[in-house]
Amino acid sequence: MTNINPTIENAKDVFSIHAKSFDKIHGAIEKSSPQLLQSMTNLHQEYLATWSNFVHSALAIQQQYTSKTGVNTTAPETTTNVVNEITDGIVKMIDINNKMIQTALDATRQNFRTINDNASAYAELNHNVIQSWIGAFKARN
Repeated sequence: MTNINPTIENAKDVFSIHAKSFDKIHGAIEKSSPQLLQSMTNLHQEYLATWSNFVHSALAIQQQYTSKTGVNTTAPETTTNVVNEITDGIVKMIDINNKMIQTALDATRQNFRTINDNASAYAELNHNVIQSWIGAFKARN
């Protein structure tokens, strides 16, 4: 029910024109999506590498400065414990956030599958309703 009749694919009616237009747009998006996702992944990896390089460079410069000036950089045990607890909390938060996002994406994917599975049934139901309306109107004329 949801597909345009292939025998009228070259027809000039609005449904065929819109179906052909949609298929062209859909194909372009489908073709470009993998490239876009790869570009985004590459950009994200570059961002993470830049961030890591920046932080490690800044720490190295500060370490050299404090070493040459004789500043004592020994951290008290409580400071070390607090930093470790905060770090563990951030890592745990990242893991929980990732799991929540994955769960939401899985639920959304399942919703798309359900909609896709039910689209034909809805189209058939609508077809039957329209046919009954047409039948009712034709019977009165």
